Amino acid sequence: MRQIFALMLIMMTSNSWGWGSQGHMVVGQIGQNNLTPAAKKAVQTILKGQTLADVANWADVVKSKPEWAHTKPWHFIDIADGQDYTTTEHKAEGDVVGAITDMVKVLKDSSSADLEKENALKFIVHFVGDIHQPLHVGKPEDRGGNDVRITFNGKGSNLHALWDSLMIMKSPMDYIQYANWLEHGKMFTPPYDLPGFAFSTIISEDMNARKEIYNFSPGTQGNVQVTEAYYNRNVDLMNRQLLNGGKRLATLLNSVFR
Repeated sequence: MRQIFALMLIMMTSNSWGWGSQGHMVVGQIGQNNLTPAAKKAVQTILKGQTLADVANWADVVKSKPEWAHTKPWHFIDIADGQDYTTTEHKAEGDVVGAITDMVKVLKDSSSADLEKENALKFIVHFVGDIHQPLHVGKPEDRGGNDVRITFNGKGSNLHALWDSLMIMKSPMDYIQYANWLEHGKMFTPPYDLPGFAFSTIISEDMNARKEIYNFSPGTQGNVQVTEAYYNRNVDLMNRQLLNGGKRLATLLNSVFR
């Protein structure tokens, strides 16, 4: 049943959804793997037995419903080159930094209703994934890469979708295998230490990653031809962002549920 649900989500994925369903479930699985016993117990209670990976795409599913339409801007923040979060214009409807901050407050508030905590936790799982997809800290002029047309594996798409899901989907692994490979494979030398959950650090990493993401072949015009060389040059960066997202998700929840 879980595999069928995951496949349905992949088929439903929109170009504006961070990491696509597979990437979000990878982040959720890594987060689940690194919870402390106290945090794991709290998560199990709040989510009624579901895992972080199980609910990782809930925020994308509900945002298409009228009652949740106001949450669409919470999935990203646009920051122009040369600026940072403190200097960029902040929209009244909110952004991913404000959303994560607000949802953490809901979890920590003992007066929050059970359903409020459940929804807040689901949002956190998804938004931590979103903020680690570098184009969810996007350039305002091209809407986080959505307006950059590309051709990848012979099919037309856009740069945002490439980083959301198309590169991830080249892997034959399911989300559990992918998460375990990222955590225990030879790609990174253990121990793999991460800083605490600091928005300034994450946004800085995203904006640095954008330099490589937009590093296309010189002279390319119109649809950008995404070559195998581009994929090979960026796949480690993509995987590092997925791993960072999962590890930091656990760090955040472990601090909330001490």
